[in-house]
Amino acid sequence: MKRSVVVLLAASLIVFAAVGASAFSFSQFQTAGSDFAGGVASALPLESSVGLNWSDAWIGQLLDVPPHFGIGVTVGAAAMPYSAIQGALSTFGVSLPSGANFMSTYGVPLPAYTVDVRIGGFVLPFDIGLKFGYLPPGALSSLGFSGFSADYLNVGGDIRLGIIQDRGLLPGLSVGVGYTYMRGNIGIPGMLGGPITVSSVSYGGTTHTIGFTDPSVNFLWDSSVIDAKIQLSKTLLFITPYVGLGASYGFSSAGVGMQSSMTVDGVAATQSDLDQINSAFGTSYTLQNPGFGVYATANGFSARVFGGFSLNIFILKIGVGAEYELLSGSMAGMANARIQL
Repeated sequence: MKRSVVVLLAASLIVFAAVGASAFSFSQFQTAGSDFAGGVASALPLESSVGLNWSDAWIGQLLDVPPHFGIGVTVGAAAMPYSAIQGALSTFGVSLPSGANFMSTYGVPLPAYTVDVRIGGFVLPFDIGLKFGYLPPGALSSLGFSGFSADYLNVGGDIRLGIIQDRGLLPGLSVGVGYTYMRGNIGIPGMLGGPITVSSVSYGGTTHTIGFTDPSVNFLWDSSVIDAKIQLSKTLLFITPYVGLGASYGFSSAGVGMQSSMTVDGVAATQSDLDQINSAFGTSYTLQNPGFGVYATANGFSARVFGGFSLNIFILKIGVGAEYELLSGSMAGMANARIQL
């Protein structure tokens, strides 16, 4: 599971094409990084909704006979606009391979996965859900990706109040609120094909050339999302279809950075160099050894419609679903398998 998620992350965010040692300007990196960061950050509230996408509007009460609870796994992805990476690809001198051309039309998928647990309430008609997905730093070397670095965290929960119980001809109806925190980081070495130099900068009465030694390009994102939703479902023999409407407010940020040893006039940068360079650039950049990054935030409201169904085989339920963000037109898809009483 973790290996497949890492492959998807790498394939979604990076194009594996080498370019020769080149000269860039910081303004190029800032523009490309800001475009990428803004596009990722705007997709994160939809991405955070992956997990706990169970078909039943309300699973019932824990103290019933039999008790109602379940555990399962969800995998999914939300689409980031292709325009978000177009500038970065142009700056880095690479392009989409033929097998990835679909991204220019449908967007760049940001994958997610979680382990889900849901427990029925007691006394009042409610249930509680918890989700957790994690890829620890350094795990890639044990999965055969010794050249890559990545980590991933997706944790959250919700509580749903059953308004109508799925019984007889009546569908199940619930309203719920939830919270999700997610972050991710993936570093791809050798993307730029060798050492690079960037625009010269003047400080201390002298013009200096800044460079990076074969940098690793890092993509980072994190988001805190508060979510409210209403869901309608109906079990029909072995199938439970569902539809719903959700609204979220997200506090999100994302960025692109380079990590490597920084050089000034061909030798390792000192802390004095870094201080003077940062002073010369002002507040547009934050340089440090071993690298620099460009970040953007995207705080705001999003609204979505969602739906899907589960196939119920005794206590095993296999579900698929999709979501459509009403304000941006972004889409997400997910699938889960769970054991549920």
